[in-house]
Amino acid sequence: MKISMTISLLFLLLSSSSAAVITRGSVLDIQVLQHPEFSGRFAVSENGTIEYPLLADVPIADVTTSELMNDLTLRLIRHVDNPLVLVSIVQDLPVVIEVLGQVVNPGHITITKGASLQEVLKIAGGPLESADLSRIKIIYHDRPRTPIMYDFDKFTKQGDIENMPTLQADDQVIVLARERTKKVKVIGAVRKPGLFTLDEKMNLFEIIYLAGGPDEKADLSKIRRFSQKSDTTTNEELLDIQSYIDNGKMDDIPLVNEGDIIIVYSKWFDWKTLLTVLNNALLFVVTIQTFAGLLEK
Repeated sequence: MKISMTISLLFLLLSSSSAAVITRGSVLDIQVLQHPEFSGRFAVSENGTIEYPLLADVPIADVTTSELMNDLTLRLIRHVDNPLVLVSIVQDLPVVIEVLGQVVNPGHITITKGASLQEVLKIAGGPLESADLSRIKIIYHDRPRTPIMYDFDKFTKQGDIENMPTLQADDQVIVLARERTKKVKVIGAVRKPGLFTLDEKMNLFEIIYLAGGPDEKADLSKIRRFSQKSDTTTNEELLDIQSYIDNGKMDDIPLVNEGDIIIVYSKWFDWKTLLTVLNNALLFVVTIQTFAGLLEK
């Protein structure tokens, strides 16, 4: 009775799997009742074969699971009495890949087969601020010498999911860092405005003196800085360096970042300018009085 029920159950399972077509990349679960030596899970290679003892070099891609079960049953009869074979395609098989570079948690991660690159980045903790999502390098385990570069930024803008790369077990995903210039531009009220190479950590005060220092009209309480952020947007801020100097907190002056643009503004008013204006005004008054005296004569 028990054997009869088992056979009936297997028959139902076989019938329900008859329409499943085996493709390259599929993972097959082959079970031979009471014979674990002939059972297991086997991945279909690119040439359509699997590493099964009785199917060496036999292409099985594009056949149905029921056709493969019939074939295996005939092959197993020589080795097993009355073999009962069940073949099914494993869905959502977990695979392990390696994620390296500019992510929060680099290393090996487990994903569901067929997971998107977006899911991979999420499982790895997400990209760092320094990540360049337009340059994600993917190294496939079966062709390591021909990696591809994928522009994830372009996908987020256009939503073209058809071109998103698929990932297999043992593949590598490398999130590269943004390429940044080491140049800093200093313009405005400095003696030598221009581009300067940032070879070491420098604060705003130091980079201004690298540009020859502030000129006579420089207003160190109004220094504007433009910095490039990781998402290609620009951060703008107005800084008061004079307050750090007045309070003796030179070590707290903000550091300069690669690619920054520094603008030093001029004072709209100073005593020298006022004296010049007054002198010119006085000269103008004297000139008018002189001409008025001449006219009276």
